[in-house]
Amino acid sequence: MAESLAPTRAVDRALGLLAAAVGQPSTLTELARGAELAPSTASRLLGALQRHGFVRRGDDGRFRSGPQLVRIAAATLRAEPAYELAGPHLTALSEATGETASLGVRADRQGVVYLRQSASPRTVRAESWVGRSIPLRGTAIGAALRGDVGAEGFAVVSAAVEPDVTAIAAPFRDHSEAIAGALSITAPTYRTSGEDAAAHGRAVVQHANELSRELGAA
Repeated sequence: MAESLAPTRAVDRALGLLAAAVGQPSTLTELARGAELAPSTASRLLGALQRHGFVRRGDDGRFRSGPQLVRIAAATLRAEPAYELAGPHLTALSEATGETASLGVRADRQGVVYLRQSASPRTVRAESWVGRSIPLRGTAIGAALRGDVGAEGFAVVSAAVEPDVTAIAAPFRDHSEAIAGALSITAPTYRTSGEDAAAHGRAVVQHANELSRELGAA
């Protein structure tokens, strides 16, 4: 029985290291500590992941996402029906509001993952969150994905993930009328008055509704 479980444990450990390496570039010691593995075990597993192109080690000694993982991620994103259709809407939202516009979908029962983004043209702007997961609870995009929006169809939350950032989000639906994802605007709170948030919210709802129709919703 122990022998039959060993390969599964190795896969679990390798996937844990891979998930950690997808975030901030990390050293072997940091990854081993985060995965609760001995450095020698982490080194062996990372070596296997590196040989297959899932991670790469930079000149600074830190591990990052590898080319194979990037290819898989790109293919997966493009398989998401809303990914291509949302592009023009994100660009239009960013141009209209001057802020960063994003597309997000449920990652699991408790989280949201950002699939695509159109960056604000301003110098001070929200950082890129593509590929990043955030909690479903307590966030504007999470509220939108749960359908927990105000009378005008959008949710506004400040300082949920990062301090001094306000997010405004609205859901879009697919042909089955189920919520398929959400569009959002993220902006520095200091330049997002209540009036600005309302205007951004109306713009997000407009584009979310248009995207819903493109996905086959009534």
